[in-house]
Amino acid sequence: MPDRRGAAGRVPAHGWVGRGAVGSVQQFGSLLRRICGMPDYAAYIEHLRCCHPDRAIPTEREYYEEFVRSRYEDGPTRCC
Repeated sequence: MPDRRGAAGRVPAHGWVGRGAVGSVQQFGSLLRRICGMPDYAAYIEHLRCCHPDRAIPTEREYYEEFVRSRYEDGPTRCC
C-alpha cells in the first residue's frame, strides 16, 4: 500500500483526497449547477464583493427568490 503522508508527514484528513481535490469537487459542482441553469450563490456573492461593493448582499433565500421570479415571471418558457 502506498504511503499517503503529505509534505508535513501527516495523513490527509480526507484519506486519498488531498486539499486541492476538495476545491476541484466544489468547482465541478458549481459548473454542473451553471450547466443545469441553477444559480450559484457563492459565485454571485464573490461577484458582488468584487464588482459592486456598494450594493447590499442578499440572503441566500432572497437570492433564490429573485432568481425564480426573474426566470418565471414572464409566464411559461416553452410552448407545450
